Amino acid sequence: GATPLGVDGMYDRLAAQGYTYGPAFQGVTAAWRDGAAVYAEVRLPEGTDVDGFTLHPALLDAALHPLLPAAFSDHGTAETGALRLPFAWSGVEVHAAGATAVRVRLTELGPDEIALDLWDPTGAPVAAVGSLRVRPVAAVADDSATPRDLYRVDWTPIAAPDAPATTGDDWAVVGEDRIGLGAALGTAATASDLAALAALTDDQPAPSVVLAPITQGRPVRGSGYDPVRAAHEPLHQVLTLLQDWLTDARFARSRLILVTRGAMPTHTHDLISDQAFGVWGLVRSAQSEHPGRFVIVDIDHDPASLSALPSAVAVALDPAGGDADEPQLTVRHGTVLAPRLARVTPDVDRLELPDDGPWRLAAADTGSLHDIAAVPAPDAAEPLAPGEVRVRIHAAGLNFRDSLIALGVYPGRARLGTEAAGVVTEVGPDVAGLAPGDRVMGLFSGAIGPLAVADPRMVHRIPRGWSFAQAAAAPAVFVTAYYALVDLAAARPGESVLVHSAAGGVGMAATQLARHLGLVVHGTASRGKWEALAFQGLDAADLSDSRTLDFEREILERTGGRGVDIVLDAATGAFVDASLRLLPRGGRFLEMGKADVRDADAVAAAHPGVAYRAFDLGEVAPSRIQEILAELVRLFEAGALRALPVHAWDVRRAPAAFRHLSQARHTGKLVLTMPRRLDPDGTTLITGGLGALGAVTARHLVAAHGVRRLLLVGRRGAATEGAAELVDELRTLGADVRVEACDVGDADAVAALVRSIPAAHPLTAIVHTAGSLDDGTLESLTPERVDAVVRPKMDAAWHLLRATLDTELAAFVLFSSFAGVAGNAGQAGYAAANTMLDGLACYLRSAGQPATSLAWGLWDGPGLAAGTPAAAITASGLAPLDAERGMALLDAALTRDEHLLVPARLRPKSLRARAAAGTLPPLLRGLVRAPAARQTAAAASGASSLAERLAGESPEARERLLLDLV
Repeated sequence: GATPLGVDGMYDRLAAQGYTYGPAFQGVTAAWRDGAAVYAEVRLPEGTDVDGFTLHPALLDAALHPLLPAAFSDHGTAETGALRLPFAWSGVEVHAAGATAVRVRLTELGPDEIALDLWDPTGAPVAAVGSLRVRPVAAVADDSATPRDLYRVDWTPIAAPDAPATTGDDWAVVGEDRIGLGAALGTAATASDLAALAALTDDQPAPSVVLAPITQGRPVRGSGYDPVRAAHEPLHQVLTLLQDWLTDARFARSRLILVTRGAMPTHTHDLISDQAFGVWGLVRSAQSEHPGRFVIVDIDHDPASLSALPSAVAVALDPAGGDADEPQLTVRHGTVLAPRLARVTPDVDRLELPDDGPWRLAAADTGSLHDIAAVPAPDAAEPLAPGEVRVRIHAAGLNFRDSLIALGVYPGRARLGTEAAGVVTEVGPDVAGLAPGDRVMGLFSGAIGPLAVADPRMVHRIPRGWSFAQAAAAPAVFVTAYYALVDLAAARPGESVLVHSAAGGVGMAATQLARHLGLVVHGTASRGKWEALAFQGLDAADLSDSRTLDFEREILERTGGRGVDIVLDAATGAFVDASLRLLPRGGRFLEMGKADVRDADAVAAAHPGVAYRAFDLGEVAPSRIQEILAELVRLFEAGALRALPVHAWDVRRAPAAFRHLSQARHTGKLVLTMPRRLDPDGTTLITGGLGALGAVTARHLVAAHGVRRLLLVGRRGAATEGAAELVDELRTLGADVRVEACDVGDADAVAALVRSIPAAHPLTAIVHTAGSLDDGTLESLTPERVDAVVRPKMDAAWHLLRATLDTELAAFVLFSSFAGVAGNAGQAGYAAANTMLDGLACYLRSAGQPATSLAWGLWDGPGLAAGTPAAAITASGLAPLDAERGMALLDAALTRDEHLLVPARLRPKSLRARAAAGTLPPLLRGLVRAPAARQTAAAASGASSLAERLAGESPEARERLLLDLV
């Protein structure tokens, strides 16, 4: 018969293994094992609202908990092997909706496959899963060498109530409104600054809510753009605004809501479009010093997010009463998100790469993105034939064609990866003009891997100053655009062109090239991408929404009925028909797509004078591609054309990158980057390398990673106390150590430092630990004091970046601080400087640089705790971190494709105490669960207390309370 499995303490055991579930998800009340099957009873907490759910997520999730190895054993991980998490579902059938309790049968079909059946308590079927494939991942052990103390900031969707009824006359917008807050809020008053607002409302109560748009510009612009100056400007602006707000008694009972756009990334591949990310650190500290006075919200460029802003403000204002409950929010695609610190978990979507020999990414016969894999590619290492070159790939571009191949719908058999950039390692016979060591970009077959072989006519030297990621994103789209407009359309200055999907790779390339050729450009794109196209030279008057057919009418109106001369298209159906009608005087219709290819003669008969041409790059002779690439590089280096915006993903996260590509929410190009290991023969630069943290890091890199050449930099260089002893110690460990005095906040000094590194041992890694402190309350700060703290952090990081644009880095590690994530009181300048590092790391990683910002918690040891007030950090629930544990967390962080991680030790008792007292910051709420509300077999009746709590709350507060419990 079936053997009962004890469920008492089940969720405590899981939490001890690093897998914590909120009360709503702790649904297993009983379980039994019978051979290859496990049976369980699962129940949602009493009062859980299941309306709107076919099968409530918490109920389904709990039904799978018996799969967890630690569920029924304190040593489950050791006894039953690695944790297995759901990976792919098939054969799903749903028979009934609204279940709050189910009986579950989990049947093992194979080592990594189960079947799942659910019935309600009467025995009626609820759902069945014919096959659930699971993937084993390493369990999270409570050990200093594992990432148990490694956290990330998760931006979690939260329930947003309707906008408060006071929206409008009781609200105001202050400052230059480049975001459009006034229009979004309808009748809200507007003023240029607080003084003007006070004068405007002098004879009436001050507005209850004042919104201040804080916008700057893109991190990278034209040649006159100074990213360092641009990073400081919003800090000065906001510091003055916050200080004026606090000193003006008329606003004592009002809430100031600062709104940024594209300044706070919600994940590593979020689009950073503004240099105002340091504002977030400044405001976080202001919130700690003055609770309830400030809120900060970041929105993206999706019009739905601007429309959702009033609801986000309603969340921040806490309609249930009390101080601001969610003082920091973001809105993405209309969804309101709040930050929660969460323990890093195994990445089940991560590809395993072969340890030996070349490999390449390949699609599976299943047509599932989940099944993309790295497969051996021995042909990439075979002897070269005449007219071939071998390239070590650093980055590979993704195109729509790759998506079709991965999904199994591309005609014929084809390899993933048609464009890439890297370094020539070998040239075959009869190859001229290329040599080992040349940095090249071009067109390949099967280029997503460490090695690829190419026709030398299909590759060209990378433009000066370009990164590998930028170069990998250029060949296919720019060659396509050039071939279409120059070779096929023979476009002439003064003609007009319609570019569909103008925010995509080919669209952006074609837009740039068309403007260079003197064409008038009309484009289509989703409205959320229009601002990105402004940096390509298109404004709203040139654009139409790509999701409707209104572009036909709008372009005819703009052109007085003349339409256009050229259409560059990849659309289908009615969009093709409408585009053809935009050629009333005849013209050239160039079709890049495969899904709706028309017959040229039939088009000519229906649209006299229109030359229809479907094409792809496969028809272009290699010699012509060679000529086009050479001309494009000339235009890039002359500044006539620019690199496209790129969004880079580590190749080990290729399935996620392909999913992102299929969602079509990005602008520009996606690229996959190849991971690199620290090169023992290369030089590792450590700023602040003679300080306590720098010294700890240097010892670790030498002892654990075999780094043999270190460049340690400090303001005083060898004159730093303890420098000689540190150098002797590192040399004893086998390292070649060079010490230099350098002010890393000085761009010229940094550039000279990088140039001094010998070519025989090139720079391959940077660890930026330098920093400075000047603590003080918000009211006491000046722009000059803030700048002095930002300079050795953010300014130095930018200088290092610009000095290493042509450098192949394996790691660019920025030492940030928990002060920026949490917003320590009295450290607004320091919090801003560190948050700027966090934002820069996101921008750099998205651009293809291996950047990681580590927001360290409290350090323990001589000199290590400098810059982190122990009392403030400990009060936040963190404990000291010793050097050995910290370096283990550094190693763990470097294996992940994430821009920001928080290595820190937590004090669970302190967090629980603060939660009980109601003083736990929202950031830390996800780390504490409420034991009294836990739903188990022994305490199932305790759910009534939750029902009593809910009974006294408003509908909005009930939903938020339940979400907090989850």
